[in-house]
Amino acid sequence: MKNLRVLSLGAGVQSTTLALMIEHGEIEPIDFAVFADTKHETQDTYEHLDFLVKKCKSFKIKIVSAGDLLKDTFEKIIHVPFHTKDTETNKGSLIRRQCTNNYKIKPVYQEIRKHLGLKKGERNKIKEVDLIMGISLDEITRMTINSVKWINNVYPLIEKKIDREQCKKWLKSNNYNTPPRSACYFCPYNSKSRWLDLKKNYPNYFEKSIEIDKNIRNFKGKTNSIKENMELYVHSSKKPLDEVEFENSNQLDFSFLDECSGMCGN
Repeated sequence: MKNLRVLSLGAGVQSTTLALMIEHGEIEPIDFAVFADTKHETQDTYEHLDFLVKKCKSFKIKIVSAGDLLKDTFEKIIHVPFHTKDTETNKGSLIRRQCTNNYKIKPVYQEIRKHLGLKKGERNKIKEVDLIMGISLDEITRMTINSVKWINNVYPLIEKKIDREQCKKWLKSNNYNTPPRSACYFCPYNSKSRWLDLKKNYPNYFEKSIEIDKNIRNFKGKTNSIKENMELYVHSSKKPLDEVEFENSNQLDFSFLDECSGMCGN
């Protein structure tokens, strides 16, 4: 029996390219695509998503959500991997990241289960699922085997030996604009270039990030165990966001953290 084919749509460069390649008939058809919304993308990402919904006629794009990530962080549990600093030693680390799994991965799986008509806790004995992932050749190290036995991660861009720059070229050659960066604007994994982009081109979202940074400073969480001498920061420098000198060339660039397990922003 033919597997169910589902595109995990992040609405970034790679998954947008996949969606449009499928629409152009260059990649095997899918049954539907799923975009998991944290409620904290920039407005141009939502506008781009609306474009894809209207453009892709051969399959439906389902927009799902596990809730408001930021609201839930303050009211329930800290899902976001904020940077921590011990005020006594100045040492710190990252809070365990749970946002990708709970707000990006699980909602996709839940929508697949819903499509298959599976009840809560019911095992899938209907058919296997090919989950189409927007990971390109230059990100080959991000390939993984799905932990769910009946879901197979499939990587068409890697199979076709297409990297991120080739995705951009394909989009341009087919008269499509390059999609905006798709991820939560306040993400602690933001690279220096991402913060600079927000500061210069999205000042409203940068100001929102500054406000979030101030609000979390001495926040101890509702159920997390944040020690009394721990301060939380949005930026990896563990400095208030409005005091960070992004243009300083000596500043460390944490671009290697600007990833979310192949789910956010691809």
